[in-house]
Order: sequence, then structure tokens, then C-alpha cells
Amino acid sequence: MSFIKIIRPFNCLFVAVSVLFGAYFSSMQSNLSAIIAAAISAALIAAGGYVINDFFDLRIDVINKPNRILPAGKMTPKTAYIYAVFLFWIGILVSILTQNIYCIGIALLNSLVLFQYAKKLKQSCLTGNILVAYAAASTFIFGGLSNNNVKNSLVIASFAFCYTLIREFIKDSEDIGGDKVNGAKTLAVIVGEKKITIISIIPAIIIIGLIQYYFFNQQLMQTTFIMLNVFVTIPLIGFFVYLFRKPVKSSFAKISSLTKLNMFMLLIIIWIGK
Repeated sequence: MSFIKIIRPFNCLFVAVSVLFGAYFSSMQSNLSAIIAAAISAALIAAGGYVINDFFDLRIDVINKPNRILPAGKMTPKTAYIYAVFLFWIGILVSILTQNIYCIGIALLNSLVLFQYAKKLKQSCLTGNILVAYAAASTFIFGGLSNNNVKNSLVIASFAFCYTLIREFIKDSEDIGGDKVNGAKTLAVIVGEKKITIISIIPAIIIIGLIQYYFFNQQLMQTTFIMLNVFVTIPLIGFFVYLFRKPVKSSFAKISSLTKLNMFMLLIIIWIGK
């Protein structure tokens, strides 16, 4: 059970769905075998990323999240490290089945990025946040490439990048206690919780701006545009109003989950609209 729980199966499923969505959004004519291979590859690499992140975060998680698999002693650090490397390599090997050199390249790059992020870049100011946002956005691009058409998937990737940045900034605020103890130089540690909340508004504004931009460039139908503003824009504004009124750790965790739900809602609406 620990081997399943540590890979965050729901998150890995979301990664696989993101690849499928990127492929579907890029073209209605699908290369099914390549798309499925891409989805499995991305999920495995993401799983490896979660495990290696827990491995390098063990000292911090003892303070911030003691109930996780490694701090709770349900798996040894050595086992976790081997498991992570195994998942990365299987993910890379599966990417070969896409028969697309760009997909294989992204699989290799993302495995390296996730490893280096967990090892040292996570504790650096802003760089780690941007790398995670790239990794999230790249899943949609990965899907588009597997279907030999990446142009349209860039639209969704831009949203994913901004949503992930919001969640990264909020997560930094949530983990600020353990990060300070372990000397991590995250953006939240450097600027403080109040300022990081303000900074996290920037990608939210970009999301709202992108919705308007894609509509006025005739990439969204009017009905889709209205639904996005009602079910995505308005709730997103509400999240930050709530966060400013109640800037405590429990609020950060709640808003992080709601932001993920908000992105899921955006994807559903765009899927229906297409």
C-alpha cells in the first residue's frame, strides 16, 4: 500500500488525463497507441518525481508532514530512492513507444528536471516554482506532440503553467515553518507569507487575461467564454479574497485544493466547448 500511496495515484491519474486532453485538444484525428504510451509515460515519470521529492524532503517533512510514508517509517529512504529511479527509467522507456523523438526528449528532460528540482532547486528562490510549473504545462504539450500537433495544446499549457505557479506559491507559504528550519531559500521564506500571497495573484490575473484573450482571438466560443468567467474567473477571485481575509496555514491548504479544482473546471468547460 505504501508503494501506491507515495506516488500520489490521483495526481498521477490527473497527469495521464492531462496528456490525453492535450492530445485531444491538438487534433481530432488521433494516433491512439502513441497517445496511450505518452499518458502512461508521463504518469510514471510524475510518480518518480513524487517519490524522489519525498526522499529529498524527508527532514522537512518530519516537521511539516510527519504522517507521510517516509517520516512515518513505512518505507526506508533507500527503497524510496530505488523506486523513484525505477519509475523514471520505465517512464522513459515507455515514451519510446510513441515513436516521437520530441516525446522521448521531453521524457528525458522532465525526469532530469524533477530529480534536480527535488535534490536542490526546490529550495532556491523562484527557480523551483518555475520548473514545477513547466513540468505541469509540458504534460499537455507532451500529449499534443504524441498526436503530431502541438499548436493547440499550447493554449491549455499556458493555463496549466499559471495554475501550477499559484499552487506552488501557496504551498511555499504552507511549508514555510519547516523550510525556515532547514534553511531553504524559497520565495515565501524570503519575502514572507503576506507578500507571497500578493505575488500569487499575478498568475491568477494572467489566467483571467488569457480567457479574455483567447475569446477575442476567436479561439473560444461565446458560450464557453461565459461559462469560464462564471465558473472559473469569479471563483478564482473569491479564493484570493478569502485568502487575504484569513491568511493562515489551514487557508493555504484549502485554497491549494480549490485551485486544482478550479483548473479541472476550466479543462472540462474547454473540453465541452470544443
